[in-house]
Amino acid sequence: MTIVRPLVLLVLAVAATGCGSESSPPPPPVKDTAFGDMAGAMDKARGVEATTMQQKEDLDRAVQEAEGH
Repeated sequence: MTIVRPLVLLVLAVAATGCGSESSPPPPPVKDTAFGDMAGAMDKARGVEATTMQQKEDLDRAVQEAEGH
């Protein structure tokens, strides 16, 4: 009888691990979640940063040309 209990527990453990689904559905895109607005704001900020950096480079170049360098 002492071997029966561990065998029963082993069978139950094996059976329980087989009950899960094989794969979970993919997560929804970020824009469709509660974080969608934040993700959009970050994308917009990156675009503004790129534009601002380009304007800075253009201004630096114009200043250097005006100084005769």
